[in-house]
Amino acid sequence: MASFFLYPKDLKFAVQIYPMKKPIFLLSLASILVSCSNDVERAITTDLQVEGRELFRTSLALEEGLRYAFYSFEEYHQALTDTLPGCPLIEISEFEQKVKLTFSNDPNCPSQKVRRTGVINLDFFSFNLRDRRVLLRYEDYQVNDFKIQGERVFDSFSNGDNQNSWMESFEDLVILDQFDNSTKITGNYEHQLLKVDNRIQSFTSSGNLSGRNLTGRPLRMTQIAPRQYVINCLDEGFVIARAGEEVWEIFRTSDRSLAHRLTLSIEDICNTKVAIQLSDGRLLSFSY
Repeated sequence: MASFFLYPKDLKFAVQIYPMKKPIFLLSLASILVSCSNDVERAITTDLQVEGRELFRTSLALEEGLRYAFYSFEEYHQALTDTLPGCPLIEISEFEQKVKLTFSNDPNCPSQKVRRTGVINLDFFSFNLRDRRVLLRYEDYQVNDFKIQGERVFDSFSNGDNQNSWMESFEDLVILDQFDNSTKITGNYEHQLLKVDNRIQSFTSSGNLSGRNLTGRPLRMTQIAPRQYVINCLDEGFVIARAGEEVWEIFRTSDRSLAHRLTLSIEDICNTKVAIQLSDGRLLSFSY
């Protein structure tokens, strides 16, 4: 972009003295305006890509801790550090019915597909023989280059012999990026667990959430198809669902939003591809 600027009186003077160069000047002015327009367009494009990466980060934050909520208190008693995804140190309080998982990003852990440090606290509450609650709390917890703050509540209700229904809720869950910019979300999910011989084989998750993104804009997620998980893959350290589809809206004003579509698909037995189609049609891809 040109570094000079002509004030109105200068412009008049230039036109009067050099009448034959008026078309050239107008062409130069037009090129400046086009250049500025392109700069603005590039800025908007960058914002969409940032939004897409933020959606993936938020999605990953919600997924990677799910497996820990679905172990029973009795299963934690039988577990060893290297039998849990991420190989956390396991501390159990029998009297308080609490489990503390401390992660250290152990490079020798065979099930470490994402880097975890910090603590996940699990509080177990039993209401009767079948129904119970698990409170999952994050403490100085980080996954890869982002942090998670807050807590999530999981309530289980029996639904037949082979399937359990879990209702999850969380409020003002915070995800901080590497620059401490925060995404804040509130949501509700239903998780349907399929069990065989009292062992979880797979589960599906569906729900919705709302909140604000890292720039302060309101966001909303609507589920199109539930997420599907296989326990064997989660136990090996894979954290992303093998299927699912969602629409994430980022609001520019109270009644105008841009919609990004997130789709999960399986690449092989446990590896999953995450595709985010931005509102302008371009595609971002992630895999784990």
